[in-house]
Amino acid sequence: MAGATKVVRADGRRVLAKRGERAGPQDIEALDALPPVGFLESLRKEQLRAAMQVSEVDAFERVRTVGAVDAAYEGDTAFAVAVRCDVETLEAEEIVDVELPVDFPYIPTYLAFRESAPIEAAVRRLRRPPDVLFIDGHGRLHPSLGGFACYAGVRLGLPTVGIAKHPLVGRPLRSRRLIRGAVPLTIEGVVRGCAWTPPGSSRPIYVSVGHRIALETALHLVQRTTKRHVPEPLRIADRISKERKMEKWEKGGRQ
Repeated sequence: MAGATKVVRADGRRVLAKRGERAGPQDIEALDALPPVGFLESLRKEQLRAAMQVSEVDAFERVRTVGAVDAAYEGDTAFAVAVRCDVETLEAEEIVDVELPVDFPYIPTYLAFRESAPIEAAVRRLRRPPDVLFIDGHGRLHPSLGGFACYAGVRLGLPTVGIAKHPLVGRPLRSRRLIRGAVPLTIEGVVRGCAWTPPGSSRPIYVSVGHRIALETALHLVQRTTKRHVPEPLRIADRISKERKMEKWEKGGRQ
């Protein structure tokens, strides 16, 4: 989306230049309070269209491999890494990486439009796709019900799970039965995800359906593949993407 940053600013919207600069509740409230004008309105409609295509039914009988994809950024360059792991051993069977320029800023609730190109390029480079793909971002737990994990799942045609470290929306149902030890989170009275505190962590992660998987199945896979803090495939993808970014930075510094 060439020139997206300028267009977004022209719409009067706040731009967060880096993904690491996370949105707080005030950011989301401010965005929701602004009139739906121009460029971002068209993107929100695209998210809503993707949300309508999401399936919350398991599209598989057995999971043999679980994958993950993540990206690190240096300025306007994305270093995306996709990994496919054996679900039993959690060892990586294949790892691929891509380096691509990006021209869309990090804007709260519009992560898909910054990360889609590098993330999809990395996943499509795998010789064989995983049975289920973990996405570092929200799925159904999103104001549009179609966060990045939904958007990527629909575009890739893969079962996907959204796993995020920070909440966007969702009201906890602490009085309700836990889902596999996790607190259900609702949007307008419907359970759309859950908050689960992994081993070795004091803070929960937020799990929701991306596409072609049921919520309880998604949570089960997240728990099954997590040793500490985050699922192992995501940990590998995150570590290697940061390594690729650092390698490029160090190479540039020596020139």
